[in-house]
Amino acid sequence: MSSSFTNPILLGILWATIILTFATTLSTADQSPLESEAKALLESGWWSGYHNISRRCKWPGISCNAAGSITEMTLSGAVYNYSEVQDRFGELKFSSFPNLVVLDLSGCQLGGNIPPEIADLSALKYLGLSSCDLSGELPLSLGNLTNLEFLDISSNSIHGSIPPQLGKLEKLVSLNLSWTGLTGQIPTSLGTLTNLRHLQLSGNQFDEGPIPQNFRNLTALVTLKLDSCGITGPIPSGFGQLTNLEILGLYGNKINGSIPPEIGLLSNLLELHLHGNMLVGSIPITLYQLTNLKYFLLGINHLEGSIPQDIENLKNLRILSLTDNNFTGHIPLVLCHLTKLEFIDIGLNQFSGSIPSCFGNLSNLNYLSLRSNLLEGSIPQEIGNLEKLTLVDLSQNSLNGSIPSQIGNLSRLTYLDLSFNQLSGHVPVLSATKLHIVDAENGCYKISPDSFQGNKGLSPCITSSKTSTANNSKIPLYIKIFLPIAIFSTFSILGCLFFSWFKVKNSRVGIHPTKNGDICSIWNYDGKIAYEDIIAATEDFDFRYCIGVGGYGSVYRAQLPCGKVVALKKLHRSEAENPAFDKSFRNEIKFLTEIRHRNIVKLHGFCLHRRSMFLIYEYMEKGSLFYNLRDEVEAVEMDWTKRIEIIKGMAHALCYLHHDCSPPIVHRDISSNNVLLNSSFEAFVADFGTARMLDLDSSNQTLLVGTLGYIAPGDVS
Repeated sequence: MSSSFTNPILLGILWATIILTFATTLSTADQSPLESEAKALLESGWWSGYHNISRRCKWPGISCNAAGSITEMTLSGAVYNYSEVQDRFGELKFSSFPNLVVLDLSGCQLGGNIPPEIADLSALKYLGLSSCDLSGELPLSLGNLTNLEFLDISSNSIHGSIPPQLGKLEKLVSLNLSWTGLTGQIPTSLGTLTNLRHLQLSGNQFDEGPIPQNFRNLTALVTLKLDSCGITGPIPSGFGQLTNLEILGLYGNKINGSIPPEIGLLSNLLELHLHGNMLVGSIPITLYQLTNLKYFLLGINHLEGSIPQDIENLKNLRILSLTDNNFTGHIPLVLCHLTKLEFIDIGLNQFSGSIPSCFGNLSNLNYLSLRSNLLEGSIPQEIGNLEKLTLVDLSQNSLNGSIPSQIGNLSRLTYLDLSFNQLSGHVPVLSATKLHIVDAENGCYKISPDSFQGNKGLSPCITSSKTSTANNSKIPLYIKIFLPIAIFSTFSILGCLFFSWFKVKNSRVGIHPTKNGDICSIWNYDGKIAYEDIIAATEDFDFRYCIGVGGYGSVYRAQLPCGKVVALKKLHRSEAENPAFDKSFRNEIKFLTEIRHRNIVKLHGFCLHRRSMFLIYEYMEKGSLFYNLRDEVEAVEMDWTKRIEIIKGMAHALCYLHHDCSPPIVHRDISSNNVLLNSSFEAFVADFGTARMLDLDSSNQTLLVGTLGYIAPGDVS
C-alpha cells in the first residue's frame, strides 16, 4: 500500500479523535455541578427506593445548601439500600460532591478498605466511619482532608499503623481511632494537632513505643483515652500543661515508672484512670489537690506508701480504687469526710489497724471492699447505718469479736463476705430479701455461698426471728397438735376449690401472664416489663451493683424477684449509641440463642431499650479466670486438679462449637478474661461478640478480630 493512500487515512482517524474528544469536553462542560452531583447520587444506588432526583434534598439523610447542592449525607439510621451501600462504597464518585461537609456512614457495614478517593471531598469537616466492618489500612490520602474537624473510624478491623499524614489535619477537634486493631507506634505528628479536644486511641496495640513526648503540646485536650493500648514506658513529662483535661484514661497498659507529680496541676480533672499498669512508688501528694476529681482509680499496680491526711481535699470523690497494690499504714479517719463516696475498694493491700467507725457517716456508700489486708479489731457497728450498702467484703483479715447485730439492718445488701477472719459468736438475723439465704435444720439458716467460713469461733447459723419467737412462747400442747392439722385441712380444701375454679377459667379465656411475668424465664417476658423489673432490681443500674467494668460496658449483679441472681452485661450509654458495639451486642445474642452446652455461659435474655441495652447471663460467683489467676488467695485454692478440669471444660466447649455446630462457630477471642468460673470452679466460655460462623467453602478468612495473643489460629492464617 502506498504512502499517499496511508497518510489520508491516518489523518482522518486523527481528526475524528480530536472532534470526538472536543464533543465530549463540550458535553461535560455543559453538565452543571448540580447535574453531576445528581448523577453520582443515582449511580450510588444508596437511595434506590427514591426516583425523583429533583427532590433529592428531601430524601432521608440528605441536607442541601441554598443552591441545592448536597452538604450532608448521613446514612446512619436513614432509609437506604443496605446491600448497595456495602457493594458500591468504593465506587462512589466522591469528586462530584464538592460542597459535602458531613459524611456519616457509621454502622453501615461497608466492608473492604477505605477508598483513597475519599480525599476528593475537599470541603469535608465531619467523617464518621465507625462500626463499618472496614479492613485494610488507613489510606495516606486522609491527610489531604485539611478542613476535617471530626474523624471517627473506631470499632473496625483496620491493620497497620496510624499514618503520620494525619498530623496535617490542623483543624481536627475530635479524633477517634479506638478499637480498630492498629499497631506500631503512635506517630508524633499527632502531637502537632493543637486544636484537638478529644483524642481516643483505646483498644489498639501500640506496643513499639511510649506515649509521644509532644502530646504535652495538646493543651486544648479535654479527653485523652489511651486505655488498653499496650503502651510501654513512663508517663511523659509535661502532662501538667494539659490544664483543660477532664478525663485521662491510661488503664490496662504496661506503663511503668512513677506517677508524675505534675498530674496534680490538672485542676479540671474529673476522672483519672491509671489502673492495670506497672506503676511504682507512692501517690504524689500533689494529686490530692485535684478537688474536682470524681473517679480515682489506681488499682492493680505496684504502688506503695500510705494514704495521707491530704485525701480529705478530694471532696467530690465518688469512686476510690486502690486495690491490688502494696499500700500500708492505717486507713485514715479523714476518709470519712468524703461524704460523696459511693465506692471504696482498697482490698489486696497491707493496710493495718482497725476499720474506722466513722465509716458510718458515708451515707452514700454502696460498695465497701477491704478484703485481704492486715486489719484487726472488731467490725464497727456503725456500718449498719449505711442503708445504701449492697456489697461488703471484709474477708481475709484478722478481725475479731462478734458480728454486730446492726449488719442485719442493711436491707439492700446483696453480697456479704466476712470469711477467713477471727470472728466469734453467732451470726445476727439478716434480711432474706437480697442475700441468698437457704434453709437449714432446726430453724438455722445459712448464706450460699458461705460468707462466714474460716472463722473458727463463729457459728455460721442465722437464727430466724420468727423461729425464736415461736420457741419462746408458751402455747398449750393441744393447740400445738390440733391447730396445724386444722390449718392444713382448711388450706387443702381451699386449694382444691381454687384449682378447680382456675382450671375452668383457663379453659374459657386462656392463661394470662402476671404483671411481671415469670422473671426466671426471661425469654417469655414482655420486653417493657422485663426492663422495668431489671431497673428495679439494680435501682437503675446504680454503681453499687457493678461488679466489673470493661472497655465498652459494665457488668452488674442483680437479684430478681424470684430470688435468682443473674449477671447483667450493659453497654455504656455512649457505646449503646455506637453501631459497632450494637453489632457485637446483637452478634452475641445471635450465637447464644442458637447454642447450648454445659461449658458455655447461659444467656437468660436480653433487652433492647432506648435508654440502655443489656444481656442477662447466668451469674458466675468466682468471676473470670484472669481474676482468679491474678488473686493470690484464689490462685492457691485453684489447685492443679481444678485447673485441669477448667482446661477440659474449655476444650469441651470449643469442640462443641467447632464440630457439633453447623456451620461451625469460631469464637475468635478465647482469653482468660472470657472464661468464667462458678462457685465450684467449673469453666464457662463467654463473650461471643466477635464470634462468627465459619464458611468452610470460603478462603476469605483473614479478618483479624479479638484480643491479640488469643485470636483463633484460623483468623490469622
